[in-house]
Amino acid sequence: MIPTPSRLIFSLALIYLLSTVGGAAVLAAQDDPPDRPPTEPETIPEDRVLKDLDIKVWGPWKQTAERDYLFEGKVTITWRESRIQADRMSLTQGRYIEAEGNILIVWEGNRISGTRLTYDLEQERGFIENAMGQVQTDFLFWAKRVEKVGDKTLHLKSGRLTTCTQPVPYWSFAVTSATVTVDQYARMWNVLLRTSKVPIFYSPYLIWPVKADRALGLLFPEFHTNDTLGQSIAQELFIPLGRSADLTLLGEYYTQAGFGFGGESRYIPNRRGAARLKGFYIDDKASVKNPITGELWGDRYSVTYQQTQEFLNGFRMAADINVVSDFSYYSDYERELDLISSPTILQRIEFSRNGPWTSMNVREQRREQLFGITIDPDTNAVSDVSLLQETLPEIEFRGRSRKLGKTPLYLQYESSLASISQLGTQGGQPIDADYLRGDIFPTFSLPWAPTSWLDITPRANYRLSYYTQQQETDSTSGQRTIVDGDLTRDLWGAGLLIVGPKISRIFGRPSSRQYKHSLETRVSYGFEDFFDDFGDIIVYDEVDVFNGAGNAVSYGLTQRLFTKRPRAPEATVPTSQETIMLPDGTVSEAGGRQPRPDPTALLEELKSQPAETVEIASFEISQRRSFDEVLSQADMNGDGMLDDSSPYSNIAITGRYNPDPSTSLDLRSSYDILYKTFSGATLSGGVRRRLAQLRFSLVYRNGLGGLLDDDGVFVENPGDTQLRLTTGFSFLGGRLRVMIDGTVDFNRETINRGTDPITGEPILQKTDRFPNKSWRVQYSTQCCTLHFERLSRNFTGSVNDREDFYFRVDFKGIGKILQVTY
Repeated sequence: MIPTPSRLIFSLALIYLLSTVGGAAVLAAQDDPPDRPPTEPETIPEDRVLKDLDIKVWGPWKQTAERDYLFEGKVTITWRESRIQADRMSLTQGRYIEAEGNILIVWEGNRISGTRLTYDLEQERGFIENAMGQVQTDFLFWAKRVEKVGDKTLHLKSGRLTTCTQPVPYWSFAVTSATVTVDQYARMWNVLLRTSKVPIFYSPYLIWPVKADRALGLLFPEFHTNDTLGQSIAQELFIPLGRSADLTLLGEYYTQAGFGFGGESRYIPNRRGAARLKGFYIDDKASVKNPITGELWGDRYSVTYQQTQEFLNGFRMAADINVVSDFSYYSDYERELDLISSPTILQRIEFSRNGPWTSMNVREQRREQLFGITIDPDTNAVSDVSLLQETLPEIEFRGRSRKLGKTPLYLQYESSLASISQLGTQGGQPIDADYLRGDIFPTFSLPWAPTSWLDITPRANYRLSYYTQQQETDSTSGQRTIVDGDLTRDLWGAGLLIVGPKISRIFGRPSSRQYKHSLETRVSYGFEDFFDDFGDIIVYDEVDVFNGAGNAVSYGLTQRLFTKRPRAPEATVPTSQETIMLPDGTVSEAGGRQPRPDPTALLEELKSQPAETVEIASFEISQRRSFDEVLSQADMNGDGMLDDSSPYSNIAITGRYNPDPSTSLDLRSSYDILYKTFSGATLSGGVRRRLAQLRFSLVYRNGLGGLLDDDGVFVENPGDTQLRLTTGFSFLGGRLRVMIDGTVDFNRETINRGTDPITGEPILQKTDRFPNKSWRVQYSTQCCTLHFERLSRNFTGSVNDREDFYFRVDFKGIGKILQVTY
């Protein structure tokens, strides 16, 4: 039987990963790494220079012949840029060294220790037995025998290489031989990758970069499993393109969908900018585009380009360009919930500049929104119901409130000029518009404070908008038509804001923490023109829906709680230090040890900071009353007819509590004055501590009445309550992190999924109590990171339902060696 391509590739992958028996046999007799040699002396006696030799010596020595010397005690010699230490040493002909005992040779920041040394000073070449070494700071090795050739090259026999500093490394390469070129590569033969002492991977030959900079090479393959696409294996090739750019090429094979390829490029043009380009293409042979005809998607792709750049003239550029073949691509090939659930494809490039008073924004934007899909009953053709909106470009100027010269008047303004295009479906009707829009919106105010407990601010504003196209709506059919024709909207407005009286009181003693409680009333009156031809405006954004509110008054009562606390000291960037744990349990520091911060000193530093007044709590109740329109209405019987209405709005309740910078609690609620009950509430907050963090959002929506069923019986609407919870914990000094994220639906719905073809009974399905849940566990050490993630989404009736298990292993100095998605 001829194996299928899917069976063949996974059989080869299995052999590739499990063929470790041969490598284990080759290195089974390897000894454990030798103990670390004694540390270098803390104090060095006055040096002496040997006659006729450029060699400095610390320790007892005697001359046995011309250019021959014998060192009987602990000795250190330096030659050019190298230093050699040993318990016993002899020097012959002024260049050949034989040494025994605790050997240590150091050059250019690299070091090798061992038990026996044979070395030629002139050629900088020699042999070290039972060696342990460190090169490029992060790379360690042990070997039976090491040959040093010059400043850059080392030949290892029966050794191990790693970046781990533990006595028993979490991971290491065991080799029969290797050639290590400092700041370049390690070429290794008969390579056995071990985690602790367990072999997991074998290769007859492997090249490993031994350098601080990025290096060219193949990354370890990734393995994925998808119910629709099948099993997959992905291979990446990393290509550095200098110090400020790199390229990663990707090839991926799915057993059902076929072969796809892509890549990612990163570029840093200067210290003020960064760019990223990522893309993927696949001829999808598994995903169904039309469920009726069974038509496949075929060519599918995604391209993302992102860039930020700050210029010396104060401008900042931001680009976010996304191109995707279809809206279903994200749900099939991406894992991020934000991408999967987003019905929008955005392309944007923006230039902005902020001054002390004004700001300028120039943007080009293309936004496509998906509302659903339709299938033509005659041709069975599938098409998206979407809306494409573009601004090419839009120029916007804004001015913050500023005093006009020596007058008491203040001015703030908004203005914009845009070329707008809209094509697709809007409000259930087709639209095809291409027009210019200009808008200016200045506001003048006159703040006045007759007393310390009363503020009075009158204002006046004017809005002028101009459109080169407008829409006409047929009064009979309701059909909308876009016509060429100028449309001008000018709206006058005025208002008065009164804050006060303000009442406050201070609690607490000056020697302890004090609190200030304030109570203030707020009344505002506003008048805005009503535009009679509002239905002729082609709606694009908030500029178009600004339609005034006639005469209305708003009023509210606000309570605030203040306190004083020391200003947090500015954060400092710690110097990178590497703690090295050697096999004998001793500790060394690369670059010196940083002392741990003294908690008492930190507390004293915090107390010495100047105190600042902060608001830690507030509570507000407000309502609005209109003199021209209805603000509240109710259908008590569920028959579709309004039973009651009111010019008063619902009562809004807002509260906030922030006792410290890492704790917050927010409440937003509304009381319906007609139904005489709370229409809904949102309670959200978060707590961040060193060992744990919590974020939550509880949303309650009241059904407010109900509907009549098919038999004309009133059925109460139970409403909806959902809880979104994200919590995380940190253990073992931050090495172990656990994160739990999920949504709880307290009001499960019953959805009719159709009719059973055999019994004729309706197929009813309840929504999931936990429609979205995930947990993540990450364990990080000095040289490796393990990441586990479990993701479950079960939105009934949605194409986004999925179950994922994600596992990843990262090794320092290697990168990602294993990534599995199932």
